[in-house]
Amino acid sequence: MKKTTVTIGIPAYNEELNIEGFLRSIFTQKLNALILEEVLVYSDCSTDKTNEIVLKLAKKYPKIKLIQGKSNKGKYRRVNELFHRNKSEVIVILDADIAMEKNDFLEKLVHMLVVDKKAVMIAAHIKLVKPGRFIAKIIHASFVFGDLMRLSVPGYDIAPNFHGAATVYRGSFAKNISIPTNASDPHLYIYLSARKQNGFRYCLQSTILQYAPSTVADVKQLMQRSIGKDDPVLEDIFGKEIIEEVHFIPQRAKFIAIWKSFRIQPLYTIPAMMVSFYLGRIVKPGKIDTSPVWKINKSTKKPFSYAK
Repeated sequence: MKKTTVTIGIPAYNEELNIEGFLRSIFTQKLNALILEEVLVYSDCSTDKTNEIVLKLAKKYPKIKLIQGKSNKGKYRRVNELFHRNKSEVIVILDADIAMEKNDFLEKLVHMLVVDKKAVMIAAHIKLVKPGRFIAKIIHASFVFGDLMRLSVPGYDIAPNFHGAATVYRGSFAKNISIPTNASDPHLYIYLSARKQNGFRYCLQSTILQYAPSTVADVKQLMQRSIGKDDPVLEDIFGKEIIEEVHFIPQRAKFIAIWKSFRIQPLYTIPAMMVSFYLGRIVKPGKIDTSPVWKINKSTKKPFSYAK
């Protein structure tokens, strides 16, 4: 059986807490059907020990390559550059503040792309780590409720299902992507480019672990990001009607999400719905941050425990 060549791209900015364990975990993945060619860590002018840690690990794992940005340009500028550096059949873009739940994560994610010839990008599934504090649990539950809504849409083909934390792309698609530098929502540009050719998929079988924001301040900061906000550049390219369509969640999906939420988090569903309503309808974010360089969400930057 022909093996698929893979490059892993990791845009990183000040990820010293998790980057070592995360990189080590990549080399514990089963790769029976894959040939891992490179692990490219693109450090977006990190000011902590990220570069030092990556260089140390590169001595043990020669496939790790560190690219050091000379200025802070933001995640999606670095993703764009990783797309164009890729020489493999597929490229997997992973955030540095996640954990792969199982050691067959990469194989299952890439396999779905290989067998589905029309697919050009596939988003992995997210499982949010449950926090310990009461307020953080309610915030967590509101994010889980949101996830249940997006995952209740038939076919999963909506913009919220492209979370950007772990995605595999067909190399030919990635090579032809050129994110407009004046777009305030580059994340959406990638999704819409894939959707235009009916090429977006969601993989429930490959799961990553991620921390949700656990403070109100961090949630509000997250809401200020340009993802999901109006972007005149993208409206000119794809049309406002299409952009509204890909963000629409039907009422049936919302009712299904409520039912599922009461099943899995009965004590927190009502508070979670109240928080979601409060944040979505009452709290208006201040000035939208259209800068490609996002502020760090501190409560999500926690290390995961890995087997050494």
